[in-house]
Amino acid sequence: MRVWMAVAAVALVGAVACSSTGGGPTSPSGADGGTVAAAPDGSTLKSTLPRLLMPINGSTAELAPVLLAEPTNGRFVVLQLSTLRFQVSESADFGVRTDEGTATAPAGGLVAYQVQRAQRSGTRIFWRARAELDGAFGPWSTIGEFVTSRSAPPPPGGGGGNRTPDPPPGQRLGLPNMTAQIAQWTAERPDLFPAQQCPLGVKYVNNPWQDYIVDRLRQVDTRWGYNAKPTRGPSDNGGRAVVAAGDEILYNWGSNGDEGNTNEVYAVDMLTAHCGDKEPRPIAPSLTWRVFTGEEPVRWTGAGRF
Repeated sequence: MRVWMAVAAVALVGAVACSSTGGGPTSPSGADGGTVAAAPDGSTLKSTLPRLLMPINGSTAELAPVLLAEPTNGRFVVLQLSTLRFQVSESADFGVRTDEGTATAPAGGLVAYQVQRAQRSGTRIFWRARAELDGAFGPWSTIGEFVTSRSAPPPPGGGGGNRTPDPPPGQRLGLPNMTAQIAQWTAERPDLFPAQQCPLGVKYVNNPWQDYIVDRLRQVDTRWGYNAKPTRGPSDNGGRAVVAAGDEILYNWGSNGDEGNTNEVYAVDMLTAHCGDKEPRPIAPSLTWRVFTGEEPVRWTGAGRF
């Protein structure tokens, strides 16, 4: 397997030309894909363009949002390229970048990059991504854009909160009822709800509204997290990898670690008609607080954010 992957990586990397100038996406010059020089844009990795997912174009996002993209693939070999480089700028030519970094997708998952530098509030922000492998890099994606919120968000990833101490052996913590708080936080961000509770049209991917609510919950207690929905797969999610149920939250009630916890957790559904029920008539999503602990398998996850 290691030998095959090494051969595949070599096949993806084109020979670097003596000089290159800026231009469009890479375009192979031969059918065999083995002797292609650097593309006009300088890329040396023969890969497809990454697909940008969130924030969706024209949406409002936090000052330091999570950028979500799909892993890309090799053009001439069956190989997923799960490491992407992200660039953020206030200009579409990316002459001056306000943030840059790489992120790698978990097996079968999406690439989530946490912007490290808070962007200016009320500013139009442009972003893009490209695949990287062994020092080579693919063509840049199309350019995404969003507007940063004018309100101060909680720390990215829900950091800075307290944590309720573990219960005595053989006991469990009670489930805090956060109905009123979630309603208040939702009302404070009309840009996120309902428009940003299902921007990709699938149920098992976390979304900007849910991320905001989870971040606020984790300011209160870092035992809060997402449900990885372990019984669901891409066939249940429009072909997309399952990240987390977009309308559910979990609370760790015991002494087990958070990530991957399946036993010591309460499960709560925060929405009815998540993504909008269409039958027998369209129904808009609305807030709820339905505890479904023990009704189905669950697994605590940070959704790649914490």
